[in-house]
Amino acid sequence: MALPAQTKYIVGNEACERFSFYGMRSILVAYMTGMLLMSKNEATEVVHLFIACTYLLPLLGAWLADRFLGRYRTIISISLLYCLGNAVLAMADFAGDIETRKWVLFTGLAIIAIGAGGIKPCVSAFVGDQVPESEKNGPTMTRLYAAFYWSINLGSFFSFLVIPWVRQNWGYSWAFGIPGIFMALATLIFWLGRKKYNHVPPTQPEFLKALLCRVFCGAARACERFGGAAVSRATNTAIGIAAFVVIAPIIILLGKWAHGGATQLALLGGLGETPAALCGLAAMLLYIIALALAGLKLAASTGMGGFLGLAGSMIFNDKATTDTRFSDNEQRGVRNLVRVLVVFLMIIPFWSLYDQTASTWVLQGKQMQSIDLSWGSVKFCFGAEEMQSFNPLLIMIFVPLVTLFVYPCIGRWGAPLKRMGLGILLAGIAYGAVAALQQRIDAGTQLSILWQCIPYFLLTLSEILVSTTGLEYAYTAAGKNLKSIVSSFWLLTSTLGNLLVVFLTSLVDDPAGVSAFILYGCMSLCVGFIFLFVTSRPQFKAEEETE
Repeated sequence: MALPAQTKYIVGNEACERFSFYGMRSILVAYMTGMLLMSKNEATEVVHLFIACTYLLPLLGAWLADRFLGRYRTIISISLLYCLGNAVLAMADFAGDIETRKWVLFTGLAIIAIGAGGIKPCVSAFVGDQVPESEKNGPTMTRLYAAFYWSINLGSFFSFLVIPWVRQNWGYSWAFGIPGIFMALATLIFWLGRKKYNHVPPTQPEFLKALLCRVFCGAARACERFGGAAVSRATNTAIGIAAFVVIAPIIILLGKWAHGGATQLALLGGLGETPAALCGLAAMLLYIIALALAGLKLAASTGMGGFLGLAGSMIFNDKATTDTRFSDNEQRGVRNLVRVLVVFLMIIPFWSLYDQTASTWVLQGKQMQSIDLSWGSVKFCFGAEEMQSFNPLLIMIFVPLVTLFVYPCIGRWGAPLKRMGLGILLAGIAYGAVAALQQRIDAGTQLSILWQCIPYFLLTLSEILVSTTGLEYAYTAAGKNLKSIVSSFWLLTSTLGNLLVVFLTSLVDDPAGVSAFILYGCMSLCVGFIFLFVTSRPQFKAEEETE
């Protein structure tokens, strides 16, 4: 079945935006170390902070889209901000002294982080909006998200080849400017389809209106009883305490980042000491859980409507009270969201292992023999860095083959949750292949860089099964009023997985050693089997979306 005609604008937009993002990112470290005279560690910390912000800000963009602006208006408005960030970045090379150029660079990166992060969950949800309701759980949705993911890798593949070449031949201004041009092109392509899209209106925050009404009415009664001055002092004190409770941990984290780098951020106590790492991570998680439960308790006790009021009522109120205030469809929607979050939690270890393995392959590649190619006077060395472009190339080849020929032939194992579980298991096999290669290298065997094609082949298939399916699942399993927000949760799993990398690294002596990859492989297999077992329970049976 053909894809909706208007999706070509969204897919084209995504290819150009990803070219812009990855092209800019591919030269960041070289620019900071070569032109701004920053150390490699400082440059790496800036890049990690930029990426972390990019994958945290989808929560903000998703909230704006689902609650206020709608997905189309959110994408267009934030894309214009994204273009501005690229323009600022392109001007960094003309900004005068090194310190001024640093601040221009950081300002541009901050704006781009808001833009790239803000539109990510909206675009992935907006492309799903274009599929008719009758086909949302069929093969059309699978093919659409496969095409969407293919476009992501198309943009990243060419950016890794083109932008470094532009930097070498035309300088940094053009190397930063061309990604900006492609972001402007991405915005234009998306705008051209404005009259053909299926627009889903946002859900206005009725629960927020109800809460504000209660707050104002309560404040009026308090003023009548105690006087305006006393109420004002009490309110200021309460706001100060609340702000401190919420903001203090953020300040501590940022302070540790600035003082000790990205490594101290994740552990709150030093990488070398596993107990300190566990205590810091546990404390942060408990703090977040306590804040969430306190918010849900407040929502339930004030009789708030909407998702927060329903979730709080289901946790803190008796069933009779919840049944009186909320319909069965509303309650089923919350239970379905809980199932989605459980799936996402089980995906976090996959991303941590995937990131850890991919990052250490560069180290392995430097121990392997590169391939020197020449055509007349033109010479090209294919080594560890160049091998990284093999992954997006394989994705572009495998996505159509898997989507059109494999999924239709595997029956019930073609269901989204089954595909994701199989992908995690396949990743475990890939880590075993990496361990076997590293064992031969450690024994003194000289291996060609082409041997890395085997684990890349396996891990690319794993990524397709997990990542493309995850985008589809995040859309289809979410309630109608939470499409963008749930998509942002999917992106957040990558951020949390990268934080888990630090802890996993502390468990082994050599992150690129045989024992490390055996550990990762065993963990991946365990997570994969647990994932398949949990998601095969009756509670994970797909339910119809609620209004």
